[in-house]
Amino acid sequence: MLFEVLDRVASELPGCQLTSIVSLESGLSLACVARDGNDHAAAADAYHSNLYRLVRNALAELGDVSPIDDVVIVGTRRVFVSRPLGTSGYFWHVSTSVETTLGFTQAVMRKYQGEVQKGIEDLLAS
Repeated sequence: MLFEVLDRVASELPGCQLTSIVSLESGLSLACVARDGNDHAAAADAYHSNLYRLVRNALAELGDVSPIDDVVIVGTRRVFVSRPLGTSGYFWHVSTSVETTLGFTQAVMRKYQGEVQKGIEDLLAS
């Protein structure tokens, strides 16, 4: 079910290059759908896992222990959005071309977030 949800997200988001569920601590992907010959998904997932931990630690050093909503990187050709998935220990990572707006990407992620979280629970329970 999780792969089906990620595939729907990738189909709905114009310019989607990858959508994956990644361990916050290890950077390893639990599930990934990559498009357009994207063979760098594992490296992007690992990088964002490290980035998430750095941001979380930096905020803690500043006395801010509130949860992180999204980590966003906008490059000249790609936009990367990482969203922690509650207390699951995973985050959702999406990469699109810059032609797809950040707001639209986040709206699609909100639309599917419940299904993604349910998919993680089902996959880990099996």
